[in-house]
Amino acid sequence: MSFPQPTLRLAVRSIVALAMVAALVACGDPKYQPPAIVVTFDPNFPPPTSINAGAYWDQGLAADVANDTKNAGVMFSCAPAGNCGTFNPPSAASTDPTCYQAPGTAPTGGTVTVTATSVTDPTKSITSAPITITSGPPGQSCEP
Repeated sequence: MSFPQPTLRLAVRSIVALAMVAALVACGDPKYQPPAIVVTFDPNFPPPTSINAGAYWDQGLAADVANDTKNAGVMFSCAPAGNCGTFNPPSAASTDPTCYQAPGTAPTGGTVTVTATSVTDPTKSITSAPITITSGPPGQSCEP
């Protein structure tokens, strides 16, 4: 038994269309995971190793956020809470520097740490090595 030509063409088109839909559905594989967000300090704007009490880190401080499809940047924080310094602005786009001002007096232990946390994924962050707070002139203010 032979099929008329128009019926065969319709059958082939239907099969091709179904194959294309199946291929597109496979592209949305739920097992696919995008690369994880990674936060690092920008080597062009690293945290200081030591800074005078009340001084501004005039070189700026920045973090790089890799694999952030939202490009939301980071939020800066420090420890020990309450006596670790301030950031202006407290959040910044990836690789954009912020101004860090050391606390007016050294905290207990004489050191602080700075943390940059991804805004998109707050479970991803990086914390600096201890920053020694020393005595000396506070220095100039900085602009991010």
